[in-house]
Amino acid sequence: MRRSIAVALLALVALGGAIRIVRAQDKEEPVDPRILKYDKGPAKIDVSKYPADMQNKYKLFAKKCSSCHTIARPINCEFALEDEWERYIKRLMRKAGPSLISADEGKQIFEFVVYDSKTRKKVLFDKKTAESKER
Repeated sequence: MRRSIAVALLALVALGGAIRIVRAQDKEEPVDPRILKYDKGPAKIDVSKYPADMQNKYKLFAKKCSSCHTIARPINCEFALEDEWERYIKRLMRKAGPSLISADEGKQIFEFVVYDSKTRKKVLFDKKTAESKER
């Protein structure tokens, strides 16, 4: 009887410790207010006029990117140039790991966001391109 009570108490203590560990891991780093602004923007893109391959890449983009943060974040961010997207995607691939975003998936996501920037964010893309040539 005593042994059963001791085992039950140890199990409760272990469970309490496990819960504390999980809660500590759930605490996220504070998010920059500028990034929070992106999160509050539109959370989808109308890709109905995009080529079929870009529509498929959009689905991959939406699925993979929304697994770690809002899909609105990359949709509304100020990235438009290829080098901005390349750095962003490579950083997120390292952070997420290859089990979440493979090299091939990262390439497809990159191709989509660059195409989208040249299409939907054309004004921003053209402005940033002109600024980079002035430097």
